[in-house]
Amino acid sequence: QTTFAFNRQGALGKTLFIKYKLKNQGTQTLDEMYISQWADPDLGGGAGFTDDLVGCDTLPDGTGKPRSLGYVYNSTNNDGGYGSAPPALGYDFFQGPSVGGNPLGLTSFAKYINGTDPASAEETYHYMEGLGSDGGGITDPFGEPTKFMHAGDPVSPGPTSWLDTNPADRRFFMSSGPFTMAPGDSQEVVVAVVIGQGNDRLSSISALRFNDEFAQDAFDRDFDLPSPPAQPRVTVSEDHNQITLSWDSQSRTGYTQAGYAFEGYNVYQGESV
Repeated sequence: QTTFAFNRQGALGKTLFIKYKLKNQGTQTLDEMYISQWADPDLGGGAGFTDDLVGCDTLPDGTGKPRSLGYVYNSTNNDGGYGSAPPALGYDFFQGPSVGGNPLGLTSFAKYINGTDPASAEETYHYMEGLGSDGGGITDPFGEPTKFMHAGDPVSPGPTSWLDTNPADRRFFMSSGPFTMAPGDSQEVVVAVVIGQGNDRLSSISALRFNDEFAQDAFDRDFDLPSPPAQPRVTVSEDHNQITLSWDSQSRTGYTQAGYAFEGYNVYQGESV
């Protein structure tokens, strides 16, 4: 396992990369193999981990590529550590196991509550397959069979969106497979851990998806990215009931590299003291 990150502004600065290299050094072929990213994402300060909800996103992103995202978000806009703007945390298979030269994405997502963990290897494997812990199939509340628990969109829910509605100390499996590893075979799998924070719990999911998409694109480009533009020189002037910010154009002048165009500034106002 190799874990790495970037000291950089923007989405890459909010992403942790985990690269797993697997090799079958035994003498037997491993059939029907899965790889899972397990998570116990305790979101929030104090006892905030007891009000978590989870979900997964397998819909196409802005590039048309299916996401392989599992995530946790707050059930309310009130968190002991983050106040009214709790972030969302996601895990994504940026590169799943390869089958026939093609990497698999997320093939199942299963959640459970702390204290109801799988009690055996068989129960764990059933979760990885996208089944219930007893090996039976999973059916959503609308009667449809699925391997993806809570794949509905909390930001824009539809009439048949299966959402997590029972906040608790959540844990989940994100799995990809099946695949086969003959003796001597190797696989390289990359999982990203991404943060998004907006103005509230649901806009944080939107921010997470944005950062996830950008980081996935950077990974797909083998991190061949332009350097960030120079920071603008900002001057501040104060007047009655107003503050004026002025900055030069050095950040945006001529900044178009590797297909990236300068898109503007974000200005933030913090709380008064």
